[in-house]
Amino acid sequence: MIVIESINHMGLTVSNLENSVKFYKDLFDFEVIENNDQQAVIKEGDIILTLYEVGNYKNQESSKNRVSFAVDEDDFEDAVDELNQKDIPIVFGPENIRKGQMVVFLDPDGNQIELCYPKFKS
Repeated sequence: MIVIESINHMGLTVSNLENSVKFYKDLFDFEVIENNDQQAVIKEGDIILTLYEVGNYKNQESSKNRVSFAVDEDDFEDAVDELNQKDIPIVFGPENIRKGQMVVFLDPDGNQIELCYPKFKS
C-alpha cells in the first residue's frame, strides 16, 4: 500500500494560460508562484493549482470532473452574487447539500468549479 499524506496540488488543463491565470486571480485572489510558457502554478492559502496550457482545449460538457472549494457559510451568498455580477455561467445550484449549499460554475475553458459549505469531515 502506498501511504499518502495529502494532496500536493491539483492540475487543470486550460487553453490560454494568461486568461486562466487572470480568471483565478480576479475571482479567488490566487497568486502565481511558478510560471513558464506551458504551465503556471498558482496558490491561495494552502490551495495549489497547476494550470497546464493545451491549445484549443475545451472541457467536455458531459464531464463531471470538478474542483471543489470550501467557503464559509456566511460568504456563500456573496460568492454566488459575485458569480452572477461577473456573468460567470452557473451550471448547477445553488442547491442544498449536507446541511449546507453548493453551486457549480465554469471557468473560461468549461472546467467545473464548485463552491460549497460545509467541508467534508475527516
